[in-house]
Amino acid sequence: MISINVLSLEQLLRRVGLFIASLISLICYLALRDSFDNYIGILLTTMAMLALYSIAYISVRERILTCFRRIRNHTEALNSEDYNLTGKPAFINGVAFEAQQQLIELSNTMQANKSLYDQHVFLVYQLIEHFNVPIVILRKRQQLSYANNAYSEYKQQAWQSLRFASVKSLGLEYHDEQWQFRDPLARQKWQIKHSEFVDQGQAHQLLVMIDLEATLRASQLKAWQQIIRVLGHEIRNSLTPITTLAQTLNKRLEKPSEQQAMTMISERCQHLQDFVARYASIQQQLKLNLAPFSSRVLTSRLSSLYPQVEFTIEIHNDTLYGDSAFLQQVFINLVKNAVEACHEQPHIHIYIKTVNDVSEISIKDNGHGIANPDNLFVPFYSTKQTGQGIGLCFCQNIIEQHKGQLTLTNNSDHGACAKIVLPHVTHTSQVEKSRSKNHESDASNDS
Repeated sequence: MISINVLSLEQLLRRVGLFIASLISLICYLALRDSFDNYIGILLTTMAMLALYSIAYISVRERILTCFRRIRNHTEALNSEDYNLTGKPAFINGVAFEAQQQLIELSNTMQANKSLYDQHVFLVYQLIEHFNVPIVILRKRQQLSYANNAYSEYKQQAWQSLRFASVKSLGLEYHDEQWQFRDPLARQKWQIKHSEFVDQGQAHQLLVMIDLEATLRASQLKAWQQIIRVLGHEIRNSLTPITTLAQTLNKRLEKPSEQQAMTMISERCQHLQDFVARYASIQQQLKLNLAPFSSRVLTSRLSSLYPQVEFTIEIHNDTLYGDSAFLQQVFINLVKNAVEACHEQPHIHIYIKTVNDVSEISIKDNGHGIANPDNLFVPFYSTKQTGQGIGLCFCQNIIEQHKGQLTLTNNSDHGACAKIVLPHVTHTSQVEKSRSKNHESDASNDS
């Protein structure tokens, strides 16, 4: 005899039905053999009883199978994350009814959890969009699924144009259980942190790109600020009594040479105090008045300030966005450095364009280039004999507070190139929003 455990539900119902039919036939024969003289009457009566039984059996069998079919369809829908399918119970009470009701309750619970999870995923995507570090999301097949605006700025093109691109074409690779850039130079500059999450039933990779140079520079600037505060405090405390004493002695001295010496001491003390004050302010938070302005007005002012310089100006986008006063000071400092680096007739090429809501400004000169580009933005460092190492630090502070980037590199032939990248606002609402923020900050400062 075949064990019931290895039979399917259909086979079990069929065998039970055949067993009951056989039992009905036997009972009919035993009960009717004394009532009829021949077997024809017994056969017809038995067939009539079997026909009635068959109708009842088929009805019960279909209801049982329908119950399981609905449970199967409901389960498949849940597996496909379709929570809208709810089958009508085949029975109004009993175990089968309870099983289908529990499945419906499970479906409702999973639908509520899925809705909550979708809200969380949407919130994650929204948060990713507002981070100022490049972030990408890779699908199961290691293809680009999503990225934020910071990644578009890094690639200098809209990330949507790179959707479904492979990690190889993106310049990434997975090595030693860690994501990294394929380019060794980029690998030194960027560190990639990654994690996994599930969306729409598929595993995704979340890659966060951290600029090591920016992090290191922030740590260095913090250390420099601490040093400047300590030195500034000590120098000011020492120079103040020296200045007062020199001024007092200058009134009592009679010889012009001695008075001149005391005057020089006072002037040098004042110069040192101004020097410390300038260094203390190079990394302070600036109050920016952000608004669109004409780049042609800015370049025309440079031409008037440096008439001896031969300018070549190419402007492919007249409107820049930022604080025109501070950005003009950045341009003046960069052009001044370029002019001082030229031994012959200064020739400066200024190029302005906007790509993917990012304004790019380059200032090239025909000078001798940069001798040590690694220390350009380090305070106190200068290649000039009379330089104090303030100008480039101040320029970098202005550009970074504009959420931009300033880089200086040597040209392939001769001279150097200063490149500024600034976010470009194209919508009036964003400009008005920035202005309203400035008004709010003014009100808070006044209060």
